[in-house]
Amino acid sequence: MTIRSQAGLSVGKCGLVLAIIVVALPATADAPQNPPQYAQFDRDSTEITDNFTKLVWDRRRIQKSAQSTTDLYCNATVFPGVGRAPTVKELLTLVDEDAHQEYDSSLKPPLVFKNIDQLAFPDTPTDLPYWTSTPAGGGKFWAVDFSTGKTVVLDGTSTANIRCVR
Repeated sequence: MTIRSQAGLSVGKCGLVLAIIVVALPATADAPQNPPQYAQFDRDSTEITDNFTKLVWDRRRIQKSAQSTTDLYCNATVFPGVGRAPTVKELLTLVDEDAHQEYDSSLKPPLVFKNIDQLAFPDTPTDLPYWTSTPAGGGKFWAVDFSTGKTVVLDGTSTANIRCVR
């Protein structure tokens, strides 16, 4: 059986049904659950690979510094010859949209909300935002605040945390 569309095109019955089903399916915004976001790691791993972006992140406790020293620190100390500060887009891939409460004795109050995977990135302080390499103009740079999951603009001479990537 052939059906004529309003545009005068012949469409087979199966083609029309398939077109209706495809148009009616909802789109999902969630990331796939399989595979997981991060490659397998254990508590002693110093780095972790993101399965989706293929970026390799440093998991260790964070250095605090001005933005101007982030690439030097990452390239010389963390990932010799290949380390760098992430772009704002790259760092935002670490934001956990479901904040969780965590105990951090370095903060007052010690019970705080964190928007970063506590298993993948243990001991991540949220006292300061994290630098990116993305300029915001006028000597300022974008940073990511893992206590809120939001981006902020900081003066490049301010002190913030560094999370290195390669």
